[in-house]
Amino acid sequence: MARIFVVEDNPLMRDMLTEFLALEASLEVVGVVESAEAALERFPVPSPDLVLIDMSLPGMSGMELIRKLHEQQPGLPCAMLSGHGEKHYVEQAFDAGASGYILKGEPDELPLAIQQILAGEAFVSQELQR
Repeated sequence: MARIFVVEDNPLMRDMLTEFLALEASLEVVGVVESAEAALERFPVPSPDLVLIDMSLPGMSGMELIRKLHEQQPGLPCAMLSGHGEKHYVEQAFDAGASGYILKGEPDELPLAIQQILAGEAFVSQELQR
């Protein structure tokens, strides 16, 4: 079972993500926090298999969080969740160390994205590949 940690500031999106991930028998949500600072303070032990991170967080951004997590745990798979489809955001996320870039408006892609990232492959939402 893959262990997923979610960092999302929007309560409605947090609840939807948690409920959606709970429907997947092969996934276990091991923590949900509302900010990058909370993620660093309450990071699960043992480490999750994947961290889903909202790009636009209050305080420290999702990009900064990915960099910090990679300083502490190189190779930790992190996927950026974003409503921004511009190419420069995707590039910045991968430069920060993201393993995937998932558009929030494409929930059907989430299981595939998680599967690919856990298999060691990069993932970019289909809409962004066009």
